[in-house]
Amino acid sequence: QIVSWIISFFFASLIWFVIVNDKEYTIAMEIPIQVYEPREDKTLKNKIPKTAMVRFQGKGRALLSAKILQKPVLIMDVANIQQQYHVSLNDYYQKYPNRVIYNRTDMEFLEVVYPDTFTIMIDSKITREIPVRLEYKARPAPGYLFPDKPLLEPEKVKVTGPESVISKINVLNTQILNTGDINRNVTLHTDLINPNPDFLILNQKSVSVTFNVESIGEKILKDVPIISENIPDNISIRFVPPAVSFKIVGSNEKIQRMTNDSVRVVFNYSEQWIPSKIYYQPYIRVPQTVMEWKDLKPSRIEVIIVRK
Repeated sequence: QIVSWIISFFFASLIWFVIVNDKEYTIAMEIPIQVYEPREDKTLKNKIPKTAMVRFQGKGRALLSAKILQKPVLIMDVANIQQQYHVSLNDYYQKYPNRVIYNRTDMEFLEVVYPDTFTIMIDSKITREIPVRLEYKARPAPGYLFPDKPLLEPEKVKVTGPESVISKINVLNTQILNTGDINRNVTLHTDLINPNPDFLILNQKSVSVTFNVESIGEKILKDVPIISENIPDNISIRFVPPAVSFKIVGSNEKIQRMTNDSVRVVFNYSEQWIPSKIYYQPYIRVPQTVMEWKDLKPSRIEVIIVRK
């Protein structure tokens, strides 16, 4: 009995479905708007609606197929617009019904319900290389350092879009790259942020980032001679002792290659000399690759002024 009931219900539903789908209906459905712009040197520079509410009339089976299987599409041809065009959407498709793409069997287009009007703006399409700025949270592991800035590949990315939009962009940021502690050379990838995805096309979505790390090392530079700067013509200067020693800290590989000629120990007369003062700490000038210097020996030097 249950099987007989199911079969009867199935055939009754099928007959009802056939009868209903053969009747005429009028419905409104939301369908996409596709912009057709065949010119390579022009593009949209403002947002237009992506969908429209459109009323159709037809048999039930055709309308059902349009809603589920083959949704209609509105084609917006902007090829003849030079700069700006205010369009009444319903008037436009009443004038160009062939730009409403749908299965015309047992179904016809009636009108556009919504939106009513909007403005289309056209701009020159250009391509420009824009520098990439890396946003990251990374630090060397204890005992290591970054000898240089992270290396980006590429450093610039080609961006295509409306001239009025691209002209305002000076840099492309990356997503924040969070790596934690780094104790070895590593290359990672991070996505670029498209500042205006509705109008701009980036020739690539990500960049590679290389972090080079080196172990921290120390080296003692001994007997580095003291030199003087900005001395008046009528005096000469002697230092006691004439040389000092100190320790430099930095990239072990680079630190070990440094010699006394890589640094300068300076007494600047015009900046440091004070009458009646005898002992001074000289200026220590080291390359940027040196993280720090320390343990100056002796910590002070005697400056002897001899007038000519």
